[in-house]
Amino acid sequence: MGKKYKLIYQRKGCIGAGACENAFPEAWEFDIDKSEFATLKSPDAIKNDDTEELVFTEELLEQYLESVQVCPVAIMEIIEVETGKKIFPEE
Repeated sequence: MGKKYKLIYQRKGCIGAGACENAFPEAWEFDIDKSEFATLKSPDAIKNDDTEELVFTEELLEQYLESVQVCPVAIMEIIEVETGKKIFPEE
């Protein structure tokens, strides 16, 4: 069984650039009519007023990593679930 990772997204800091959606459109959605924030498409995402969190498998790490790295306001992080090691941004 592969590793699991958690993406933590601070919605309040989103400026609506849409870079995450452009990098990984299968995972992110941005609809200016609904809000000025990007949102995770996965039904497994835990969404609060200020944050969204999603646990995903190693197979999707490269795609999620690319989508958080292009965020112009750096409001996302990825953590390895088992070890708690921060994958992005690197410590």
